[in-house]
Amino acid sequence: IAHRHAALFLACAVGAAAATTAAATCPDVRPAEGLDLTEWARASWYIQQQQFTGYQTAEDLFCVVATYDSVTNKTVPFFKGTVVAVHNYENKDHVNGKVDSTDINIPSGLCARQPNASLPAELLVAPCFVPNIGAGAYWIIAYGADAHGEYEWGVVSGGAPTEQFDDGCTTKETGVNNSGLWIFARVPVAPQATLDAARAALTKLGYTLQRLQPVAQQGCNYTGAVIKPN
Repeated sequence: IAHRHAALFLACAVGAAAATTAAATCPDVRPAEGLDLTEWARASWYIQQQQFTGYQTAEDLFCVVATYDSVTNKTVPFFKGTVVAVHNYENKDHVNGKVDSTDINIPSGLCARQPNASLPAELLVAPCFVPNIGAGAYWIIAYGADAHGEYEWGVVSGGAPTEQFDDGCTTKETGVNNSGLWIFARVPVAPQATLDAARAALTKLGYTLQRLQPVAQQGCNYTGAVIKPN
């Protein structure tokens, strides 16, 4: 048993060292400067491409929508800063399939928290009853606006990239906290130019694009979803 424990400890130590090395060679990505959180929450976001996570696999990538409500009475334990209600929605297995959402699965709701008042793009997300210490990083790392200053697309990363590939780094695809990468658009099916701008922003930041998966949005009814029109 002692030998087994020693072998396990060695394996964990080697794994931790490898992870540290990979993280050290990945770019130092930070949340985007200058984000207007009110504008971010003005209308719903339709996910165009994303990575798998511990809670979203291939069967979940249909009609995925994220809606934020900055005018809310939601609160988070031991936190007095800005709290934004989050409504995440998806269909299972196919377009207009079985509805799944955080409003169904989390009775208390899902809350984004802004721990740094001077950096609105640096958010933490967890069920509203969970203190910030248990929340996951949810960083808006890039966004694009039209001529009127209204946001057209955004890129969200589950914290800093730590997983290295031959053409860049990205976040992990397992677990809940600190995983995930998403390309958002204000319309269900974004123009190619919008996708190109978001993907170019990711490449410039040092992310790999090879782990991004397409999300089906054509023909979605979004039945039961919380939707804010653009």
